[in-house]
Amino acid sequence: MTSSTLEFYPKDFPYVVGIDFGTTFSGCSCVFADDDIDEMFDITEWSRRGGSIYPKVPTASFYEQDTKTLVAWGYEAIRKANLPNSKGSLITKFKLLLDTSIQTSQNLPNGLTTLQVIADYLRAFYKHVHEQFQTKLGAVYDNSKFRYCLTVPAIWDDRAKATMREAAIIAGIVSRSDHPDRLMLTSEPEAAALYCEKKSNQFNLSHEQRFMICDAGGGTVDLIVFEIEDSSGVKSLREVTKGSGGSCGSTFLDKNMQKLIEKRFGSHAKNNKAAIQYLMDHFVTTTKPEFENEDDEYFTVPAVLNLRGGKMSDIGVDDGRLCISVDELREDVFEPVVKQVLNLISGQINQSQKQIDAIFLVGGFGQSRYLGKRVQDTFKDKVGNICVPSRGEISVMRGAVMFGVDPAKVSHRILRRTYGIHISKPFDSLLDPPEKKYTAADGEIRCLDHFYVYATKGECVAMNKCVSKQLYTFYPDNFNLDLFVYDISERSPRFVTDPGVRRVAIFECKPPFLQGVKTNEKVPFTANMYFGKMELLIEVIMKGHTFLYTSAFGSHELEKTIV
Repeated sequence: MTSSTLEFYPKDFPYVVGIDFGTTFSGCSCVFADDDIDEMFDITEWSRRGGSIYPKVPTASFYEQDTKTLVAWGYEAIRKANLPNSKGSLITKFKLLLDTSIQTSQNLPNGLTTLQVIADYLRAFYKHVHEQFQTKLGAVYDNSKFRYCLTVPAIWDDRAKATMREAAIIAGIVSRSDHPDRLMLTSEPEAAALYCEKKSNQFNLSHEQRFMICDAGGGTVDLIVFEIEDSSGVKSLREVTKGSGGSCGSTFLDKNMQKLIEKRFGSHAKNNKAAIQYLMDHFVTTTKPEFENEDDEYFTVPAVLNLRGGKMSDIGVDDGRLCISVDELREDVFEPVVKQVLNLISGQINQSQKQIDAIFLVGGFGQSRYLGKRVQDTFKDKVGNICVPSRGEISVMRGAVMFGVDPAKVSHRILRRTYGIHISKPFDSLLDPPEKKYTAADGEIRCLDHFYVYATKGECVAMNKCVSKQLYTFYPDNFNLDLFVYDISERSPRFVTDPGVRRVAIFECKPPFLQGVKTNEKVPFTANMYFGKMELLIEVIMKGHTFLYTSAFGSHELEKTIV
């Protein structure tokens, strides 16, 4: 795909949309960029939401039985799955399939792929929110005037982020011919930080003071410490720790509760799935957010469910109610997950070294009273303020809009891995293995597969910093600038074939026609890499021709802009 220019003009796309694609719920906010950011509005009207007042929509998809056809999404998907004699496949929590740090037994039905399921959901989501935009904006609505910011977990690797961009293209949110900046990616804690920074005045946070974002969602918990920069009068945020995170969101509370209830039902569990699901619904909507480690919890079991296979007393139901003790809820359900969150917070405090003046708990799980109390009790002597911002469940989608309006509000990021490309170098008989030895087109004896470092794990990189290297190729052969990463330690490997090195992006470059250049002639070029952005970006300049690549991997078509 080609474009006439490498420049991106934000004013051509005055509407900025923030999309929080979550494990359990997804949301969307929007603003007209020329308006005050306080004029931002949220999409809160969702089909079939019933009496729910939650501002976001379930990340759920329902597929026709034995097909790859999406029948329903969101609340409607859950409704269809719960109908009597429902036939089809309800898919939830599929975002977790992109997290390589978790071992999951989830298998997608009907031969569906993770990319396809995410793209199908985003397509339906995109169609719905634009119907809402059209209603709100009326005659001035123009689909071509929107740009987007999509959030991703901080712990995701480059392949997962590239998958999200690919899914957004397949879904029709942007096209391959669009400039990459029409769809930007930012991390979930980064977006939340921008939302919370607006509240920093109430905590008297100012230049060089630090705050931590703990974005506790349904699937993942992401954490980063930011430092406020305000020396020039223009406030921005600088990452000062390598973001960390784990798969310890609130869905893992659900799993623990499910195990507890099934254990209580014992041999009757298999025949009483409807009763168990009813109890789980009560836990998710009421017990989970309100639990404070004070009282036993009583779950009403409607007689209409007709527990089968045994008496109510066998299961522990008395007078139509199932009692789960406060000790069981604390030790079996909450603590195994909450302890992981506390360990992550502790790790960020240790990594920061300098005093952290505030912790902001955001995300759906971040609103949990029990989690908030445990964080307060554990860190009150180490951190100045611990805050659960109002409407923290929308902090990420609103922060995404803020980032889309002004990406410069995040000035620096910490690299989470070492990046390099594979090149050949003159052969060194003392250090290089003989099997990597070859003769180049010009007759020079060289060595294959050297790891040529561009950026090192732990570096603090300005968002727009360009790392430039001068390389060459033999005309007119195609050449690869495949990007490799190494994240085991700060030490850089010698070869891309060393243990711990893996390829994360494939950039196959075809030289343009160069008049007067002979076959096998060395042609120099400049390879510029940008690592301060959320996605990988490479720019190749060869004799006045410029190529821009982003988010390329595997067999997916490269996004390429040629001038």
